[in-house]
This record gives sequence, C-alpha cells and structure tokens, in this order.
Amino acid sequence: MEPWNIRPSSQVERRLEHYKSDKAVSGNFGRLVEGLASSINPASMGIPKKDRHGGRLGTHVTKPVVLVYSVDYKAHRIDLIWMGDHKTTYWRDG
Repeated sequence: MEPWNIRPSSQVERRLEHYKSDKAVSGNFGRLVEGLASSINPASMGIPKKDRHGGRLGTHVTKPVVLVYSVDYKAHRIDLIWMGDHKTTYWRDG
C-alpha cells in the first residue's frame, strides 16, 4: 500500500521549531507521523474532536502536547492542522 501524503500546516511547522529541543516531542512526533503515513486507516489513530476542531481528529504527541489532523481519503492525504498544549489547542484547560 502506498504511504499517505503528509501535509503539515505552517502552524505545525512553527510548533515543531518551538519544540525542537524537547526530545520527547520531536521523537514522538516523528514516530506518530510515520505511523499515520503507513496506516491503513489513519483515522483509527485519533479521537474525533468537537468545538473548535470539529470534524478533525486529535492524538497526543506527549501527555501535554496534542496534534490535530484531518484525513482526505480522496486525495490520499493527511493534513496536520494544529499542534500545542491542551489549552492552546482547545481554548480550555484539561
């Protein structure tokens, strides 16, 4: 099976730069993206979100850091939408 095309938003790219010294985030992010790219159904790796990110999926990179993404099955693409701590991602505390 062909791997999924991963398309990070500019926000995700900026957050990766912010977290580059955090080995847990950078390492887990790489493994998570590899898992998404090689997955048969990448939606199964996330939890459906409501409110601000309704219709998208979220998964933890580390306990405090969340990645929000969407899956475009027709284009065989995963869009990485947002990454950050719970408060900045969902605009509320845990």
